[in-house]
Amino acid sequence: MKTLFATILAVTASTSVGTLAIASPANEPLRYLSALPVQANPVYVSTFTTRSLNIAKQIPNEAIGLLMLDIDPRSWRMSNQPQLSGYTPISPITALDKLLTFLGQTSESALLKDVQSCLGSEVALTLLLEPTDKKELMFVAMLPVVDDQQFDILIKKFKSRNLSKLTETVYQGVQILELDLKNKAEVKPENSKPEQVKPETSKKSHISKSLLSRFKHTQPSTPNEPEKEPEESISTDLGFKYIAIAKLPNGMAIIADNRQAIKMMIDLNLANVSSEAKSPSFADNQLFLRSLNNPLWNRSLIAGYGDFKGLTQFAESLAEDLPETSEIPGFSRAEYIQSLKYSLSQYNSFDLFTWITPKGLRSQSNNYFSEVRSPSPKDTETRDRLLAYLPANIYGAVTSRNLNRQWQWFVDESKQQPTYKIFVEGLRTFVPMILGSESGIDIEKDFISWMDGEYAFVAFPSDRSVFKSIGVNLTMGMLIRTSKPDAANASLDKLTKYLVNLGKDVLQVKKRQVGTTLLTSFEFPDGQEQGKTQSLFAYGWRDRQTLMLTLGSDTAAEFIPIPKPSLADSAMFRDAISEMPQPNFGYFYLDANTIGKPLSELILSGLIPSLDDSANQPANPELSSTIKKAIDKLGGLIFVYSETSDRFQADFFLGLKP
Repeated sequence: MKTLFATILAVTASTSVGTLAIASPANEPLRYLSALPVQANPVYVSTFTTRSLNIAKQIPNEAIGLLMLDIDPRSWRMSNQPQLSGYTPISPITALDKLLTFLGQTSESALLKDVQSCLGSEVALTLLLEPTDKKELMFVAMLPVVDDQQFDILIKKFKSRNLSKLTETVYQGVQILELDLKNKAEVKPENSKPEQVKPETSKKSHISKSLLSRFKHTQPSTPNEPEKEPEESISTDLGFKYIAIAKLPNGMAIIADNRQAIKMMIDLNLANVSSEAKSPSFADNQLFLRSLNNPLWNRSLIAGYGDFKGLTQFAESLAEDLPETSEIPGFSRAEYIQSLKYSLSQYNSFDLFTWITPKGLRSQSNNYFSEVRSPSPKDTETRDRLLAYLPANIYGAVTSRNLNRQWQWFVDESKQQPTYKIFVEGLRTFVPMILGSESGIDIEKDFISWMDGEYAFVAFPSDRSVFKSIGVNLTMGMLIRTSKPDAANASLDKLTKYLVNLGKDVLQVKKRQVGTTLLTSFEFPDGQEQGKTQSLFAYGWRDRQTLMLTLGSDTAAEFIPIPKPSLADSAMFRDAISEMPQPNFGYFYLDANTIGKPLSELILSGLIPSLDDSANQPANPELSSTIKKAIDKLGGLIFVYSETSDRFQADFFLGLKP
């Protein structure tokens, strides 16, 4: 709900188990939710924090951020997890090669193995501002070299492939190789015939077909089928103008998109070697050290830190290209700059941790406040009671509480941070546009004002779906708790009367009984049976403080009486929320296993028309066995947001089955 930096990166391996840190004020020790079982067999003890600190000492202090990837195969092993016995350990290099192959790229396993053989156990990615142009970010990758001889062989291979584009320079005694990527055209003789330019879409088509082939169930070719032309090799364009490579005297390999970044690294390295007075490095940044000392850093496969001040400087420099006025609320140049400055005044840094547990993938991102805030008053209200009223078999659900307070936060925040105006003014404009200005309905006063309790929105499969006639097994419902049922009824009556008057020729309002709940049902003539109507929307009171809204009156039977089993009883859902911080702002939950297959089929069927105009495409394409197996391993996926006195926190979990 608030500004946050959350980057989730899926991995397919496991680290050793440990304890989970819960956000707490910086001046207090970290609290722990639970301790996972300790393995009887010896396990690998990670040194990721120490290795990250050593790299940070070689990064200039003015760096904007640092992202660390642990590529030590021991960190990626899953064999020490009892729940995953029999699983074949996978190395990060193998995982990267499989990802490239899946995306339609040529397998680079030989090259990747060459790289891994001479490099250390971690990769660092950092961002720097170009000193002379604050609009330019410099991307730098740092890789410790453990085998100088093998690294030299690798550089020779690289030079032999790109001799015509390479420039070699020496700075402070360090050789820098720079590859020009912006000018790829080869010089042709004057009398040579120009090549026929292939359509621009050919590269996209190739990549899309390669990706699509992973989804499709391939049929064996028949003997009479003509041989297909070999697909052309597609090189990956990263969008960089240059790539510069160097090896520092201390053995650290540097790859950057700007030679200036490498020079800054060389200057820092030589200064700290030759001078007693050490130059400040990223390791001297106290905000970075706060993140580095979080126990989750050492447990992670991926960990990162970012500085809001540096990112704001970069973003503010881009504002010069924005128009002075904008039709989009909150996005004029002045409003954009105001939002950036406000964000900087509220937050100073953020971090990211991604790790594996015995049950799946976990990630956490924290935005740290510039000043520690006073603790919020203790909330004694009952939480999560609506989870027991939702069915267990669902596609997804969003649960939270006090929509009225959340909306008021948006309204107040939009005054300080104009970019939020797009939400506030957007809703205020959208409702009259849909209902008409003559409706007299004010969405804030007539509806949001009484939504002061828990609420839950859920989408789930049901044979009672109003869409079943068109083959869609989907329906939706919403539960809202309120302390003001009279105000809610008055607003609902106002809306009902307006809609009846608006659609008096086709719309009928009927009363339907489902269990002990009386529903108000909005119905339209059934096109298949004369004199019959079909309910498209209904609402009623499940109890005196819980309003129920459903797509069609028949859907209400999924909520009445209490579903057995309910979402609260679901083992998959309990696994997803078991390590989440409490209290929190609610749950955004998806059953990745349930939605994975239909979503993949939807993508597959949607891509086919744009890939091949020939009549050879199968009428009913099937998902490949690889995709099916991958989907079968997915469990529940959840996002949770929470706040303490020193940070705004986002947590993520994806269940993975053995």
